[in-house]
Amino acid sequence: MAIPSLETDPCGRAAALRAIKDQIITGGHVLEAEQEAGNGTRRRVKYSAANLDSLDREIMMAAEACALASGKRPRRFAIGGRL
Repeated sequence: MAIPSLETDPCGRAAALRAIKDQIITGGHVLEAEQEAGNGTRRRVKYSAANLDSLDREIMMAAEACALASGKRPRRFAIGGRL
């Protein structure tokens, strides 16, 4: 699956990244390794190599760019200080 770039298709990028996150969470990207020792014991390990915090940040950036490209206002605003 090719992921669109942020500059060319931010809405498509946000959708593709959300789909990848769903696959990671539901176990679609789980790797499994099995090792058998000489005495007959077997050990099996399942793991997923993913950084969900980075993925969430990328999804948020793509969603913000999509909203701006669609003519919507940004979700977050800076809070001004008191004078």
